[in-house]
Amino acid sequence: MSENVIQPSFASGELSPSLFARVDVAKYHSGAARMRNMFVDYRSGSSTRTGTEYIRPTVQGQGPVRLVRFQQSVDVTYVLEFGDHYLRFISQGSSIVGTAFPISQITKASQAVMSAPGSAFVAGDLVFSSNTIGMPQADGRYFIVSNVAGPSFDLRNPADPVGAVPINSTNWGTYLGGGIVQRVFTIPTPYASSELALLKFSQRTSQMNLTHPNHPPYVLTLISATNWTLAPAVFGSTAIAPFTVNVTASGSGPAFYKYTVTSVDQNGQESQAGAIGHADNVIDLRTTSGSFQISWSPIGGVSAFNVYGATPSLLGSVPDATQFGFIGTTTSNIFIDSNIAPDFTTTPPIHDNPFATFNPGVSAYFQQRLVYGNGGGDEVDHFWMSKPGAYYNFDISNPSQSDDAVDGKLVSLEVNEIKSMIPMPTGLIVLTTKGAWQISGGAGGVATQGGPITPTTLIATAQAYIGANDVPPILINYDILFVQQKGSIIRDLAYNIYSNIYTGTDISILSNHLFYGHQILEWAYAEEPFKIVWCIREDGTLLSLTILKEQDMFGWSRHDTFGDFKSVATVTEGTVDATYFVVDRPNPLGPNYPPVKQIERLAEREFPFGAEDTWAVDAGVKTPANTPNATITMTAPDATGFVGVTANAAVFSSGMIGWILRAGGGILKVVSFGGTTVVGAKIIQPITELIPNDPQKRPDIQPPGKWSIDQPFMHVFGLDHLEGQKVSVLADGGVVNGLTVVDGSITLPAPVTKVVVGLGFQAQLQTMPLDLGQETNTVQGKRKKIGALTVRVQNSRGVKAGRTFDHLVPIKEMNRVTAMGTASMLITGDERVIIDPLWDVPGQICLQVDDPLPVTVLGVIPEVIIGDTVK
Repeated sequence: MSENVIQPSFASGELSPSLFARVDVAKYHSGAARMRNMFVDYRSGSSTRTGTEYIRPTVQGQGPVRLVRFQQSVDVTYVLEFGDHYLRFISQGSSIVGTAFPISQITKASQAVMSAPGSAFVAGDLVFSSNTIGMPQADGRYFIVSNVAGPSFDLRNPADPVGAVPINSTNWGTYLGGGIVQRVFTIPTPYASSELALLKFSQRTSQMNLTHPNHPPYVLTLISATNWTLAPAVFGSTAIAPFTVNVTASGSGPAFYKYTVTSVDQNGQESQAGAIGHADNVIDLRTTSGSFQISWSPIGGVSAFNVYGATPSLLGSVPDATQFGFIGTTTSNIFIDSNIAPDFTTTPPIHDNPFATFNPGVSAYFQQRLVYGNGGGDEVDHFWMSKPGAYYNFDISNPSQSDDAVDGKLVSLEVNEIKSMIPMPTGLIVLTTKGAWQISGGAGGVATQGGPITPTTLIATAQAYIGANDVPPILINYDILFVQQKGSIIRDLAYNIYSNIYTGTDISILSNHLFYGHQILEWAYAEEPFKIVWCIREDGTLLSLTILKEQDMFGWSRHDTFGDFKSVATVTEGTVDATYFVVDRPNPLGPNYPPVKQIERLAEREFPFGAEDTWAVDAGVKTPANTPNATITMTAPDATGFVGVTANAAVFSSGMIGWILRAGGGILKVVSFGGTTVVGAKIIQPITELIPNDPQKRPDIQPPGKWSIDQPFMHVFGLDHLEGQKVSVLADGGVVNGLTVVDGSITLPAPVTKVVVGLGFQAQLQTMPLDLGQETNTVQGKRKKIGALTVRVQNSRGVKAGRTFDHLVPIKEMNRVTAMGTASMLITGDERVIIDPLWDVPGQICLQVDDPLPVTVLGVIPEVIIGDTVK
């Protein structure tokens, strides 16, 4: 007699084979032996990953390309594409492009030529064309410019690293007019592609600091989407000192006086001491009543002037190198000294540029100071802090002031090369090759950030003695995740209030087979919607870590694609953290060309209209929807499924009969035309968004952008980056196999209105060797037979199941074939399947998804018969 055994969770992710006997470990029972192209869904279960959307090619050399997050606010975000001496920008899934020039002509020839009056492009420019009429092969496509002759230029293939392959437009449609072409906005950088791995960043609103051991610090500034500057950082006060200082005395005598003046600009920064004014053989104000008038050259943009005086001399002129003390402040360019004693505890700033002879490798912000670290050579454990609020001012004073720049060093038995710096509530955490340090003002306490840092209160305290490498750490809530110095272990670091120190654990140990012998090169954290850290391994494999520490959830899984993952970055876009990758793909020009680097964005995992909204292909393209600028209301469907649709603007035409309308989660086919604002439609898929508590169950009102109406089609263009590849297609929720991209397009076997096409991938989930949690009379080592299996799923289709991946059977209800244009529903619930009833010892379950469809496995319930039992 069989027993039902449930595995209700996969929260521990893919566990290492070295744990296959560790049934005593609690996480064993929530782990998987294989989780490939699936991830731990923190809400429950294991889900297939979404595919990626093709964004654009990277052009200009074949060296590494690196993506970097630039986030000014939750609304203004960019992905920076650093390549070989260039920088490009992406926002909201689109390239930042320059001025739009109208296209006047595109030729049909073995060498396509485009004309765009006024464009003034230069050879090598990457351009984007769109909205062409009659020539869909040129619509929404990138080209390299070549052979510019006035407004005309050749179109070359960006898949060729030197841009020498012409675009053959002989078989394209005939250009009928319209369209624009724009240059992809690009700025030069000093960084070669071979240097990008050591490029590090810190950001404050619209400015980003860039550091590299081979280059002086740079500052990238966002002015507007198509206006960025990248310039070397300029160190020192932004204020300008007076050029001349004059002193007018009220009488003659035995004394000698000297003064100097500094300016304070509107940024609150004080200049260095300017010119020195002197008064010789004048009265001694200490013994004789009188006054001196000090004046200086006026300066614009100054909020105040500080006046400093030296100790008067009766033995000749006061030396210029003497110390000056503060005697007063004025907003004019005249000051009266009537025997004011200089305050030598406040002196003019002394200019200091610590980076005149070397380049810092790391930067961060802490307590309103810009912090640089790791000067290379003998300075790898050195750090420098700017004046508070004056981020590029490293001036000091004598004697020192609390707002002076700070110069510090990590003193230890071994050299601690600074790799990263992270501001935390208790202090500035510095990760080095030998451990973690905390830099603070010494007062201690979480709420006080260790007290204010000054030149006299600075304290650097060693914390954990485990080193980090150059991969920038990730901050998740109150935890710091970092890659251990040798690159193959992931650790977290958190403040322990009881021991008053930062400590951490190895969070990769349960999945050590994914790391042993490998290196993590890049990673990024996407908090929403799935709380995943995406990691790039040196072999091009993508790893994911679902992390929710408060629930003790650390679940690793692996992901692969037709190519290699090379770089990753995440930025906030709306309500999600969008994830972008650089991926090496096979070159569409053929095997004689090197792989192409493409930028791709992880698609959203949302199904407002069911299965047809699945995006489970890589480097994919989705056909656009037609969303008229109107609000529609719909009647409740009658007994035949007829719905009346009324728009508040003239958006319908008689030619739309047979078109497909999507609104409120429902899919409808237009069957009648009642005017430019009224059509009738028959329901294909029920409308789910209804007016709340409406007894008539009428559909809810649909504003512009929330509904669409599309004409059926059979040809899909814009696939030139997939030229020659067999692609996976989801058309109106139905799977289409066996299509190959030719001339950048495919032809479908029947008309449809919503298509996602790209490179397919396989998803697999395998349970751990079966265990019932018994310490005695364990089932480990005993033969087992699983005759049937129930899989509990959510929003799923396309699952196959079996004892091994070589013996799989489709789960019938989740593999039904539907005709094109009919609704394909996702399944939520339990599905039972009879599988290969053979005896084996592991007792594992294998699930696989081959089609571009979504699956979320909430649990598996095998029906098990245990053999080798005592009679």
